[in-house]
Amino acid sequence: MQIPEKLKARLEKLGLNELIYEQRTKKCILSRADMEMEKVPWYDNAYFISEAVSVKKDSFIFDPVSLVPCLALDPKKEDKILDMCAAPGTKTFIISFLTRNEAHITANDISRLRVKRLKGIVNKYGLSTEVLNMSGRKIAGSFSKILLDAPCSGEGMVNKNEKLFEHWSEKRIRLISKKQKKLIAHAFELLEWGGTLIYSTCTFSPEENEEVVDFLLSKYKDAKLIDIDVNIVHAKGLVEWDVKKYDSSLAKCFRIYPQHNNTGGFFVAKMVKG
Repeated sequence: MQIPEKLKARLEKLGLNELIYEQRTKKCILSRADMEMEKVPWYDNAYFISEAVSVKKDSFIFDPVSLVPCLALDPKKEDKILDMCAAPGTKTFIISFLTRNEAHITANDISRLRVKRLKGIVNKYGLSTEVLNMSGRKIAGSFSKILLDAPCSGEGMVNKNEKLFEHWSEKRIRLISKKQKKLIAHAFELLEWGGTLIYSTCTFSPEENEEVVDFLLSKYKDAKLIDIDVNIVHAKGLVEWDVKKYDSSLAKCFRIYPQHNNTGGFFVAKMVKG
């Protein structure tokens, strides 16, 4: 399927081109035991899968870029953590691994079908996780750390480009951006004072990334962007797009493009309340 012309133009404006959709990204697994495999540079306990080395059948395999928002969250076993839009469960699994399955994790998703996949992962790997099936905007309570890996247009999912191209439109981007703003506002309201909120997507669209974070910074004066301490090749967040100008602190965000690390594309922002 051919890339939409408008998407191609937007990519070029970001310094990208359609060739990114021809690559196939690396996959990885997590292991606390040393393995005879290449380590993922941004996390010592992650290893790139190699054809030369077989992995166990029940190994959890994922794109190593998914580690970045979880590492940025810096979860600890004493934290009360919300994975707000969790299905199918990759980042819930990673957060559980990072906390040795000792943190209190609530994993939610609005889709019944996707929650079935999430529950499957929770049960298969014995994750100490409470699973919810509701709109992220209806979650109650308070959390010390929240990951909002928001539903998005998926422009960075280079392994699934046909599905992406079929559904992509600028109108859809605008609609998704409105939903993301509502989600991030509610996430921030659920966040405890001094808590950490990670906002991430797998898209390149500034309307779904910097614009959403800029909206939060404008709405809540106690929201502050901070640096992300993950050693991965990335571009800085945008401080302007078309005629819009964003808060200068948006440069602290990570834009991870497929050519940077041979992964899918990703956007990550780290905020604190206080």
